Amino acid sequence: MIFLLLSIVCSTVIAIVFKVQNKLNIKLFPVIVINYFAATFLGFLLNKTQFSFLELVSSDWIYSALGIGALLIVGFYLIGYSTQKIGIAITTISNKMSVVVPMLFSMLFFTEVFTKIKIVGIFIALLSVFFSVYRKRTKEFDLKFIYLPVLLFITIGAIDSIVKLAQSTLTEAQIPIFTAISFGISGLTGVAVSFFNDTKFRDFFNYKIVLTGLLIGTANFGSMYFMIYALNHSGLDSSVVFGVNNIGVISLSILFAFFIFKEKLKFVNWVGVLLSIFAIILLTGFYKLII
Repeated sequence: MIFLLLSIVCSTVIAIVFKVQNKLNIKLFPVIVINYFAATFLGFLLNKTQFSFLELVSSDWIYSALGIGALLIVGFYLIGYSTQKIGIAITTISNKMSVVVPMLFSMLFFTEVFTKIKIVGIFIALLSVFFSVYRKRTKEFDLKFIYLPVLLFITIGAIDSIVKLAQSTLTEAQIPIFTAISFGISGLTGVAVSFFNDTKFRDFFNYKIVLTGLLIGTANFGSMYFMIYALNHSGLDSSVVFGVNNIGVISLSILFAFFIFKEKLKFVNWVGVLLSIFAIILLTGFYKLII
């Protein structure tokens, strides 16, 4: 469970740093690019295995790493564009509800056992996600852009599903190099994209941008790194790991938003937090210690 908790903490740190970055009006795109290279550096730093280029490209997990690397940038773009065209409420719900994709993927393709408690727990977990991130729309949107949250739902869900697929073929010694390659592809893609937007070369040397990117990159690396370890060692089904991780991050982020950033939360959001606690109790089997 320690690895799952560490993954949740790392993902929550990402949300907190992004919140601070937004308040300080720090440019987002160069932060994202630097974050990917920082995560790549950590992966190579922790890697203890010797490998050749030929061994790398012929490995079982290389296509998973390439897929994750490409989809991370696509997901980032979709979040930004969907927020502009559809609004933050629907975009956030679509992003967070995408956890259903890796949960179903794990159950269907890795022959996990379906139990009544597990099904109820997953249902409550999804409700908790919806209620926790729910925000009332402040304006109407053009229905022609409804494909954006759908694509975001599929993209973010696919990333976690590919992580699960890769985890089933990775040895633990390969986890650092796998994360390094995944984030490295995203970083290189981000550099290429920066030539076609308004990002200036000097932005990558702004100390606030660099520091923010390093902080997010460290947490980003830890989020994926510890998630893979959690899938290996938590003792829980993969679908449960994804569900607990998601609702854990949301609940912890909400508590930080309320106590640290003094954000006002609606009653429905607190209902979501309480449901998330109940879902975790069911999914992890803690209820057996109570009854």
